[in-house]
Amino acid sequence: MTEPDQKEAPETDATSGGAPTESRADVRSRVLGALRHALERADPGVLARLRRADPRSPPPDFFRVSVDVLDEILPGRGPIRDEQETRWAVIVQAMAMALGTNAKSGGLLGGAPFGKALATAGVAEMRMLRLLEAEADQLPALTRQLVSQLVSRGEPFSVGDLAALVLDRDPERARREIARNFYRHLESN
Repeated sequence: MTEPDQKEAPETDATSGGAPTESRADVRSRVLGALRHALERADPGVLARLRRADPRSPPPDFFRVSVDVLDEILPGRGPIRDEQETRWAVIVQAMAMALGTNAKSGGLLGGAPFGKALATAGVAEMRMLRLLEAEADQLPALTRQLVSQLVSRGEPFSVGDLAALVLDRDPERARREIARNFYRHLESN
């Protein structure tokens, strides 16, 4: 199983003649791009259901847009797959929220790093701190609240840092990156 993680030196694979394989961050970036493409092609009803869904129990529409992409990186079945799908469902929901009702335009996906977007949108420091201090089971609700604030304020954001926070088993690097970007841009608002 490829577990999403922060950027690291590419590993080599004996089966590829020693050529570098994708880093975990590269895999995550590729998967995020493929999911975005799938969401941009989805009809508005699918996006609406994904925006309203509870990621802890992903709806059939989650599998419609993600199964081909996630099959490449997740184990075939079992509790590890279920847990990873739940984490990815949080990200797919955030992406669907950011794409809004006009997914073909790209919506608010692809902008500033997540922490900078939070600061620029005037999100309260306490809300950002709650996200960074959250346990995995709290992330779906907190992510939804913060992404909702960004969307309501029309603030574009990159989903990469958020994905690292939600997907990594040890998200310390993602927490630090979000905090750095938040505080770096907090004073400039």
